[in-house]
Amino acid sequence: MRLDRHDSYLTTFQATVVEARRSERGLWLRLDRSAFYPTAGGQPHDTGTLEAAGHAYPVVDVEVEGDSVWHLLGAAPGAGAPGAGAPGAEASSAAASSAADPGADPSAGPAVGAAVTGRIDWARRYRHMQRHTGQHLLSQALVRVSPDYGTRSVSMRGPDCTIDFGGEVDDAALAAVEREVNAAARRAHVVTTFEVEEERLPEYRLRRPAQVGGLVRLVAIGDYDLVACGGTHLKSSAEALPIKVLGVEKVKGGLNRLTFRAGEEALADYALKHEATTRLGVALSVPVAEVVERVERLREELAEQGRELAAARAAQAAALAERLAAGAEQGYLSAYLGEAEAALFDALVDALQRRPGTVSLVAAHDGEKARFAFLTGPGVELDVRPALRAALEPLGGRGGGRPDRAQGAAAADREAAEAALARALALLRAGA
Repeated sequence: MRLDRHDSYLTTFQATVVEARRSERGLWLRLDRSAFYPTAGGQPHDTGTLEAAGHAYPVVDVEVEGDSVWHLLGAAPGAGAPGAGAPGAEASSAAASSAADPGADPSAGPAVGAAVTGRIDWARRYRHMQRHTGQHLLSQALVRVSPDYGTRSVSMRGPDCTIDFGGEVDDAALAAVEREVNAAARRAHVVTTFEVEEERLPEYRLRRPAQVGGLVRLVAIGDYDLVACGGTHLKSSAEALPIKVLGVEKVKGGLNRLTFRAGEEALADYALKHEATTRLGVALSVPVAEVVERVERLREELAEQGRELAAARAAQAAALAERLAAGAEQGYLSAYLGEAEAALFDALVDALQRRPGTVSLVAAHDGEKARFAFLTGPGVELDVRPALRAALEPLGGRGGGRPDRAQGAAAADREAAEAALARALALLRAGA
């Protein structure tokens, strides 16, 4: 019997073990009745404990097979795990029963026929109820804002829940959806569940067609929303407050994916963001309402400073290129940059490659490694990549590039780097 389908607020129940199976994941139990909700409909499973013969076994997973609910047990405190997949994997009920004497060996788990007390992790269950009821309200609010916004799929596996829906949505529509859903929740609609035969479904104005047959469970949120659903839900829509739309993005199939939080998890998100924005306001010496504007101004100032710094480095690099070129011999320039000049390496490489008729070999240290750049300027037809390989291979370094611009790095001190430059220069002169 599925107790969770009749009372989502039931947290403790008595049951009897009617079947046990072992798999690689552990021991799975089927009970004659259970309030544990199995993973289904985008809602995660419950957790909690099953108590038997003085031992409390954590319920770490819950799955459904047809009308049967299976509970995966973890280890009881002070005992080994009661088994080690999905239910139905390896052992028969009889084999599991014969191995399970909880009085003698708590690691064996409850035996078939044992009486157990189930306890639901209420904090987890309640968060799931807030998410699921919030999702129903949001899905109804979406179609009330636009009939095109019908829900296609949902996910409530974490605090940030999602609804995929159709149509074209903009910021104004999204704001209207949030206003609509919270106004509806504040009306404190009573949430009820009831079951009807499949043949009677046409009598009800469901938000979307039922996906199951036979005896169908319906969830009504007052006269606001009605849909077939097997999940756990709140007693009142007001318990889902606040419902916060966090954003929307386009996903495959041309759908929109709306992300939201509900209830306690929405408040936790607000608290986190409130603290962050308050601290930012203090750090920037502006009210919270002006934080975004102030950050934008700082970004513009930083970008301008970056442009000015790049221009200054380019000018310094051009001047350094002039000094190095003065020492070039027969169009070949080889230089190891000092610590102060190493910061100009990238800008210098660009400046040197613009020098006509010049082959440039430069190296500098960048932290633990030496960087190398071999370049040819306009008017020089020469492939510098073989020279880079000759420089780097003895050092165990790596590099590559184009015939006119090859770069790489190797773990080498100044002496080794200068020797590598000398090897490369000799190779280039020999081939000239």
